[in-house]
Amino acid sequence: MFFLRATVFAFTLASSWVSVMSDYVWPNESDDLEQILYEQSSDVATLVRDCIGGGTAGTNIGAEWLRNAYHDMATADVDAGTGGLDASIVFESNRPENVGHAFSETLGSLGGAQSTRTSMADLFALGAILAVGACSNGTIRIPMRPGRVDASGPGPSGVPQPQEDLASHIASFKRQGFDTQEMIALVACGHSIGGVHGVDFPEIVPNVSNSNPFDEHTVTFDTTTGVFDNNVASQFVANISQNPLAFGENVSTRSDFRIFNADGGEMITNMAASNDFFLATCSTLLERMLNTVPDGVVLGDIIQPILVKPRKLAVEIGTNGSMTVSGELRIADTILPKPDSPVLLHLVPRSGEPCDTTQHCPVVRASKSTFVSQCIYPNCGPEWGFYSFSTLIPIEEGVSSFTVEILDSTTGESVTYDNSGHGFPLSDTLQPQLSRSSVIFSNTSLTLNLTVAILSGERFTNVSLLVPEPANPGAPIKTYVSAITPMSPSGTLAGTNYTFYTGVYPAPGFSRHPYDVVATGPGISVANKFNSWSNIS
Repeated sequence: MFFLRATVFAFTLASSWVSVMSDYVWPNESDDLEQILYEQSSDVATLVRDCIGGGTAGTNIGAEWLRNAYHDMATADVDAGTGGLDASIVFESNRPENVGHAFSETLGSLGGAQSTRTSMADLFALGAILAVGACSNGTIRIPMRPGRVDASGPGPSGVPQPQEDLASHIASFKRQGFDTQEMIALVACGHSIGGVHGVDFPEIVPNVSNSNPFDEHTVTFDTTTGVFDNNVASQFVANISQNPLAFGENVSTRSDFRIFNADGGEMITNMAASNDFFLATCSTLLERMLNTVPDGVVLGDIIQPILVKPRKLAVEIGTNGSMTVSGELRIADTILPKPDSPVLLHLVPRSGEPCDTTQHCPVVRASKSTFVSQCIYPNCGPEWGFYSFSTLIPIEEGVSSFTVEILDSTTGESVTYDNSGHGFPLSDTLQPQLSRSSVIFSNTSLTLNLTVAILSGERFTNVSLLVPEPANPGAPIKTYVSAITPMSPSGTLAGTNYTFYTGVYPAPGFSRHPYDVVATGPGISVANKFNSWSNIS
């Protein structure tokens, strides 16, 4: 499909999102992907808000992200079980089949979210999903499944190129898992928006000199380059197409013309006749494209919006016999009876005993923030409200988890959200003490000064701060190794059974991968994982 510079993919027909993943329990390895996918107005998705973005003349950021995903997948051999969407494209951008800066720009846009929980391959798939949603204004929606594994080096070459003959294209798409009619449809879907850039392909589009040094000299595939629709097919069939890969002056690079006629014109005619058929066909084929992965890689369930999701949870041990429990909740507007519906947290004590007439459980009302977040296109998911809470509870009672109750103030009815029966975990056994910690900035690095509170610290013989750092700094795909910093006792708090431990970690450069704290002793191990540096003021 030789996605030329700014060729774009589209995807599935818009379908109403499902309210929750059947086996989701917070926290989850896919939490970061879920946040990027559904809190779009406050994340990287804003780069493709209008599909085209703010690039140089003739560029289309959405098209770049989608081209990147196809070229990454296109060297797959489904019969051999190799290749697919595995981020190997980051090692292959110097090949003639991967001309243009779309690949480096996509990596630059999405690479900052890579972590021990989020692969670059998953981010490339997610980028394609966001681009398709934005370019179609929510008409089509690609389901996101996590679990792709990053390649450790380049794969074989084999992305289709426009100068190749039809037999080569048929063979290439067959290797990817698509027959001849599927090839035709997939090329039409991919060329729904975007175009060919003369700066990259002067043999196809003349790179005419002018006074604008940033002009990419782009000729688009159809007249609605920023909208995903079937015009690429209907204009071809009507013989009014401006597609340079169908009717360009260079006959040898008219690959779309050859491909669209590979079955006598049947598929492209059907796609031209019905936009609904066009979208439905693309939906089936492009889902297969994004989910093509090497043998041994098993993708997870479709990521759905999590209706109640905590963040920034903290337990601060005080000097007055109490502890401060605080945090935030992200709540979907679809489960709020009214915008001002009361949101209550029921804190389960350290003992884990259920709340009833014999076991007191503190109840905290959360305060709604004025901040909201939502998708940048329709049909994506709910709008999010954010709620904060902070309360004092006796140290002797402590906390182990909580549930969230949402009230209907009119009817008096309520619904409780309990994290699929597990409760939302908030153990006070080992907690970072944010008020006693700091992040120190210098011109060349960051230093994390971390203090944690550990209940009955005498049980533990080792307390360590673990920060994953790239073993290959500067590489496009990170291989992480945890830098281990021993934490030492720094004091106790009179009247409590807590011991403070402190560790200092000088981060190389400005890396701030979420950190873990692990405490071990004879027959016991506790951990507090994936903590954000940004929570420390």
